[in-house]
Amino acid sequence: MTVVFGLMLALIVFLLTRHNFSKHGKTDYQKKIEIANNEMLYSIRPLLVEKKVPSKEILGAVRYSTAKKYGVEQNDLYDEFSLTSDLINETIANSFLTSDEKLEFCSLLQSIK
Repeated sequence: MTVVFGLMLALIVFLLTRHNFSKHGKTDYQKKIEIANNEMLYSIRPLLVEKKVPSKEILGAVRYSTAKKYGVEQNDLYDEFSLTSDLINETIANSFLTSDEKLEFCSLLQSIK
C-alpha cells in the first residue's frame, strides 16, 4: 500500500514538474519572439525618418536574419502587415510629430503592405 502511494505521489510530482517546465519553455520562446520583433522595428525606423521604404525582399531578409540570430521560426516573427501596422500605430501615437508628418509616414508605410 505504501509503495503504491509513493509511486502515485512520484507520478504526480513528475507530471506537475514536467508541465511547469514545458510552460516555462514556451514563455522563453515568446520572449525571444518579442525581442526579435522589436529588433525588426528598431532596424526599420531609421529608414522611415529619412523617408525611405524597404522593399518586401529586404524585409524578408531582415526577418530571416533576425530569426536565425534568435533561434526562432521565421513564421513566428512579424510579417509585412504586422510590422507596418505596429509602425503605423507608433507613428500615430508619437506626440512629437505633426499631423502632416504622421500622415506622410503612414502613407510611406502603407506602400509596404
